Amino acid sequence: MNLQKTILDQYMLLNQYPTLKKISVDTGIQQTRVFRLLNGSLMKLAEYEIFLLKVKNMMGMNQGLEELAQDCFNKLSPQSISEIEHFMQRKMAIWNIKNEVKIPTQVHTAI
Repeated sequence: MNLQKTILDQYMLLNQYPTLKKISVDTGIQQTRVFRLLNGSLMKLAEYEIFLLKVKNMMGMNQGLEELAQDCFNKLSPQSISEIEHFMQRKMAIWNIKNEVKIPTQVHTAI
């Protein structure tokens, strides 16, 4: 999944699937442009940043995850960093299991 689709999906979910007009008012992006973005038109960097900031605000993320990770890396003990890394790996493993696309296997029969 690409970054644009991910951020739009998160925005829509967090806002309980608002109308084009509500998205336009919230983001300051023209309604027709929002329609095109939701239908696959490529985003400009500025548009992506608007949606990213809105999603981070709705999720209560005041400090960027990257900044927080770097701060932890600089200040915490190696054992604490290892614990955090392990926790994140477990979370990703759970996500992967929940979102795994199961492809049915084909049964080959001899003729």
